[in-house]
Amino acid sequence: MPDLEPTRSSSGTENGPRPCVFEPPAWNWSKSDDTGWWVRADWASALLHDGRLPLDEWKRKGQLTTVKRGPHRVVYRADLPEGSVYVKHFLVPNFRAKARQWFRSGKGRNEGRRAAKLEAIGVPTITPVALGERRVRRFLLENYLVTKEIANTLPLDEFVESRLPLMPPARQGKLRRDLARVLADLTARLHDAGFVHQDFHPGNLLIRIEPDDSLRLAVIDLDALRVTRRLSWADVRENLALLNHYFWSRCNRADRYRFLTAYLKARREPSAPEARGLAREIERSTRAWAERLWRRWGRRCWSRNKYFNVHEKKNIRAIASRDLDPSSVEEIVDDPEAIFRREGTVILKDSRTALVAETTLTVKGRPTRVIYKRFNPKKTLETLLNLVRPSRAGRAWQAGQHLKSRGLPTPQNLAYAVKTGRGPLGRWLTGQAYLVTIKAEPSITLGDYARTVLPLASPEERRAQIQRLTLALARLLRVLHERSMSDRDLKAANILIEGDPAAEEIALTLIDLVGVQLLHPLPKGRRLQNLARLQLSLADVPGRTRTDALRFLRAYLPWGLSPRNDWKGLWRKVERLIDYKEEKNRRRGRPLS
Repeated sequence: MPDLEPTRSSSGTENGPRPCVFEPPAWNWSKSDDTGWWVRADWASALLHDGRLPLDEWKRKGQLTTVKRGPHRVVYRADLPEGSVYVKHFLVPNFRAKARQWFRSGKGRNEGRRAAKLEAIGVPTITPVALGERRVRRFLLENYLVTKEIANTLPLDEFVESRLPLMPPARQGKLRRDLARVLADLTARLHDAGFVHQDFHPGNLLIRIEPDDSLRLAVIDLDALRVTRRLSWADVRENLALLNHYFWSRCNRADRYRFLTAYLKARREPSAPEARGLAREIERSTRAWAERLWRRWGRRCWSRNKYFNVHEKKNIRAIASRDLDPSSVEEIVDDPEAIFRREGTVILKDSRTALVAETTLTVKGRPTRVIYKRFNPKKTLETLLNLVRPSRAGRAWQAGQHLKSRGLPTPQNLAYAVKTGRGPLGRWLTGQAYLVTIKAEPSITLGDYARTVLPLASPEERRAQIQRLTLALARLLRVLHERSMSDRDLKAANILIEGDPAAEEIALTLIDLVGVQLLHPLPKGRRLQNLARLQLSLADVPGRTRTDALRFLRAYLPWGLSPRNDWKGLWRKVERLIDYKEEKNRRRGRPLS
């Protein structure tokens, strides 16, 4: 079992000089066909059969499982009598990948070298036991790296998201503090030695909890590890921002500041900046980096990739999530109107602008209830305007992707389909459009809950529920605005309560996303409009008072009801917007909702 206990050594490990990587005497060399193998002597008989890595044989015996598969790399886990190993199969699917290896060596060889360098500075990491390289006329093509399993560990992101929240509060608090210290020490060791991990996130770190509750971390996925002569503090800030992006939405400021102070203490750099100033710079860099990443994720829903596929047939163009079964996609593309006539389809809304139904489609191999919506053009002018702006269905489709990318709750988008016209501009002249999303179950809209369920509760239960809903709404809107999103039609009817409404932590989800928009930075006027629209829709909730509205505002503002926020001025501006909206609807003869 590889040791996760860190060591300090300038020339090698504490037990002696570091052995050469992939060279005698520790390694055996053999060749089969055009693939050469370097195998550690104590693993040669376990890994190679007739000079080959027997992946097919292990698979037939049930010893091989696929951990990760992509166009550039496949990762397997093999459970052998001698112990479990991981096999990274590096592929070369295009000329760029081939040229990279000709000039930079193979990825497997590079990871092995970096593992040896990390071992030399006392950072626990992978232990290579075999390297395979396929060469044709001396040009390197596919290659393999086989490493021993780091036993009794799990990815750090899985620990933070799944294991830690289930622990008792006292133990959870201790482990959070210890994790900040151990992670800071590991990061400081990397930076002291000039290492920068360009894919630095908890998915590339493994954690082990010892019997005494002490923590050990190991670094994996070394292909993204780079070595520099000396790191500037600007480089440090950007690398810490990369790590901070994951913890930004999962840990509080105290945990992140605890990590930073422990990191600076471990570095012992006389030129180190002051902790508070560096923390502010890291937060700004994290926000800028996150915005770039979120925007890139937000564009995925318009192209063919590992998450979405594009389908075209006659005058129907559709983009569908790969979770949606191909037979269901084919049914939509063949005749999107036929789904409204299917047995089991329930019409929820039929108006001049939209037809909404609930039906069943196959998602991830299972029958799943979905919401199927048709957007009708309001007038001929709308079809022409769609040439220069996204359609209503397109805006809702894009908004759902933006919300998911930014970690905001909304039902999963499954498909977007549009009828196109004929002629040179036919592809861009969109008519009726269709949107498919998963139906959240069980759920009820906040408007229906306030109108039908809340009045039946006792006064004490109603007060407690209103207070819980107030805090949940404030948290939702605050995160929505912090992540540069707004919803100009934010009202109780467009907010779902998922699960049990009486739960201690109420889960709220945004639906009907036509009015959702990404604006960075988000203008103050848009924030005020969202606040006014939501408050107006809650005006008739039985038992809700002005004190509840003030409590909502206090939870929404980052500094509460302090002079720094000018909450009184904000309150007055929201009231003026509410009065303006009421007067506008009266003039137009439109009811408030």
